[in-house]
Amino acid sequence: MAAFLLILAESVAAAPPRLDRERCAFKPPRGDRIECFVLIVPENREQPQGREVRLKIAVLKAKRTVGAEPLVYLSGGPGDAPLVASRPGADALAEGDWWNETAAIRRRRDVIIMSQRGAGGSSPNLDCFDSRMTEPAKARRRAVTEQQEKEILARCRANLDRRKIDLGMYTTPVLADDVADLAMAMGLSRINLYGVSYGTRWGLEVMRRHPGLVRAAVLDGVYPPQINGEQNEPEIVRRAFEQLYADCAADAVCRERQPDLRGTVEGVIQAADRAPIDLTLALEDGPQTVQLDGTKFLMVLLNMMREGEAASIPETVGGAKRGDLRLLRMFAEDLENNDGGLLEQNAQQFDGLYNSIECRETWPMVDRALRSAAIDQNGVYGLNARASKSPTFCPAWRVASAPAADRQPVRSQIPTLLLSGTFDWLTPPTWAREAAKTLSASRSVVFRAQGHGVVVQDPCAARLRDSFIEDPDPKKPLPCRADTPPNFTAAWERARTMP
Repeated sequence: MAAFLLILAESVAAAPPRLDRERCAFKPPRGDRIECFVLIVPENREQPQGREVRLKIAVLKAKRTVGAEPLVYLSGGPGDAPLVASRPGADALAEGDWWNETAAIRRRRDVIIMSQRGAGGSSPNLDCFDSRMTEPAKARRRAVTEQQEKEILARCRANLDRRKIDLGMYTTPVLADDVADLAMAMGLSRINLYGVSYGTRWGLEVMRRHPGLVRAAVLDGVYPPQINGEQNEPEIVRRAFEQLYADCAADAVCRERQPDLRGTVEGVIQAADRAPIDLTLALEDGPQTVQLDGTKFLMVLLNMMREGEAASIPETVGGAKRGDLRLLRMFAEDLENNDGGLLEQNAQQFDGLYNSIECRETWPMVDRALRSAAIDQNGVYGLNARASKSPTFCPAWRVASAPAADRQPVRSQIPTLLLSGTFDWLTPPTWAREAAKTLSASRSVVFRAQGHGVVVQDPCAARLRDSFIEDPDPKKPLPCRADTPPNFTAAWERARTMP
């Protein structure tokens, strides 16, 4: 009997992940096909009879069945939810333009999109606030004060405790094991990885923990585990602007129109700090009035860099200096419609998975004194870092620090393409170069005019991703150019013809 119980216990411990088919909520274009599943895995793999985690999976099917290894997409954040629409009734895949964006890869390969455990599309969901951009949700979020934010986070964390959700099981290594379980459940011996932003750290951890599973990887906006994304943010922001100033000085049109771009940028931000700029934004939920102080003005400029619009910054700040706010208003509307942050009373972070990972892997290792000194030393370029609430919400979230082993560089011989944008201040190109030091079969390509997530910003980057997945040879000549500088002339023409 004892031997039988031991065998039974071992079989339970080794219970494989389950994959249940579910009805798809997505509508593929004519001629395309999709399959939808729920991946069911233990919250804690050492306690397989405990809580289950359910993850939504969408498989965008290849045009023809040839047995090529699929591409698994790993989303960013942490906390992004690519399979959850931003508005009720919308199609998340249509919102993300997934069918067009993956068309070349799907000639021969399935594209698999999986949810992150703890984020939208998974159960349990750790979010502390309605993350969808409905009008009521927007209104509620804009009205949250700093004190109310702290209370919401405290109540949310206490509720997770009452539900006995183990936040120690919502980490990058555990998410990496979810990918391996997905492959096991689908009967896949080899997969390709495509990670963006935090998804690159997730992908690197898959490569570390399950090296035999990965055929090739494309990492866009590289965030390796040995990098602390919060420690040196003011210097990173300043260096991105320094590059912009140098590019403008080297361009005849930009140099003539903005002979002192640095002085203009710093001057308009400082002026906004003294006297905030009133803007009425035409938003999806109606017109809204916002006051842009120096921090929010910088937020707009940083979002322009992130979205590949660095070339328009000279005209935007030049117009603002003259009192012409048309470009500033347009880019502020883009930021508020897509991400929010300008109309909220204070900076907010209600994504529970983001808190669980960043408060485990980043903030415990930040040297607060050095960071504070860097904020002071970098003037206007430190305003975004100064506004961060992580130093206050991490103590309330109460998760253990990541062990030192989790923060070591990933060493791998897996063919890996590292993509970066020159003006990406979130995951700058220096981080890709750092990751490449221990990736012996890697190639790092920097897109000269782009920002964060270059595949969706530059057709050449998309071509590089697709060609590398077909033939993962880091030494192969590039099929197109990545070194085209910012087009200040086109930006000026667009500004000149604005109504």
